[in-house]
Amino acid sequence: MSYFKALKLTKKGEQLQAKVNGNLSETLVFTRAKLGAGTITSEDEIRFLTDIKEMWGTANVSSCKIEGEDKNRVALELQFSNAELVEDKIFREIGLFAKGNDNEEILYAYANAADKYDYIPLMKDSPHSFIIVISFIIASGTKIDANIDLNSYVSLKKFNEEMAKKANKTDRASTEEYGLTKYGTEDGTSLEGNKFAQITGKDYGGILNIAGQKEAGKAYWDNNTKKLYICKNNNSDISPNVNNYVPFDSNSLLERLENLTRKTILLFYNGGSLVPNGTTSIPINEDWYFFGIGVGTAVQSGKERMCFLFRNIFQSNNDILRFNGIEIRYNATNKTLTVSNNGGNLYFLEQYSSLI
Repeated sequence: MSYFKALKLTKKGEQLQAKVNGNLSETLVFTRAKLGAGTITSEDEIRFLTDIKEMWGTANVSSCKIEGEDKNRVALELQFSNAELVEDKIFREIGLFAKGNDNEEILYAYANAADKYDYIPLMKDSPHSFIIVISFIIASGTKIDANIDLNSYVSLKKFNEEMAKKANKTDRASTEEYGLTKYGTEDGTSLEGNKFAQITGKDYGGILNIAGQKEAGKAYWDNNTKKLYICKNNNSDISPNVNNYVPFDSNSLLERLENLTRKTILLFYNGGSLVPNGTTSIPINEDWYFFGIGVGTAVQSGKERMCFLFRNIFQSNNDILRFNGIEIRYNATNKTLTVSNNGGNLYFLEQYSSLI
């Protein structure tokens, strides 16, 4: 490959560099490089060049980075191939082009290999793609950009290096390293977002203690109580107000199940004796759906008799519940029940709420 000492700024390159040095309102944009076979009389000629001498091809910018501790070293990567050559070419000169905010493209820097040039062969003889790496110093704080060719290729070495970095990042992913996530179910790993909805049947809303609007129906985690809560109403609380949140964690659900109770109203009871015909109850609760009828024989006492559970069938006036010879009639006006026939078998009637 051709040997180039170093790129030197042209006069226009110096002017553009002076304009952008430390000036955050200006950006130095590298656009491309021209490749050629031309010669120069001396290094002093470079300052006054506005183009290369004998162009035969171009190289596109594939990468542009600012490196170094002081962020003052530019590393450019240029790519070209011999795909369109019709003859072997002498690779003796390279010109780097750039522009500022005015969009005027100029020959920014130039280098010539003189007698240390090489030939670029025809593709049919030796198909090649070439990478040229250029590194130079700029003033710290200078804004740099480049017209990157999105169709450029990556070398196998660089590909392997980047893949190794990716693998290493995944290996060290943790809750402490921001921006890196390792999925799993063990400590220090994360559960994919859609898994939460699949497991709980609720969408995850976020951290309850963070200020902001909370959506009804979503689940929120409280960092203080270490519990999950379902939001009942849209609100902006940062603590689990009982009016807006219901505990949803396993322990809270188990506790609620263990403490479920059922309310009871005794509608008919005659001290353990048969309930007389014509007995009228107190008003029933229309929101409670179950009744228990106590039946048995005279040798049994009170509530020790068998109880049969029925769902509420009383909807319209004079609806009748019939069971084992027993008839109980509904008065829709007063919401009461009356024993039409105790069947010689009715000892009590209770109404039950749902579990609460």
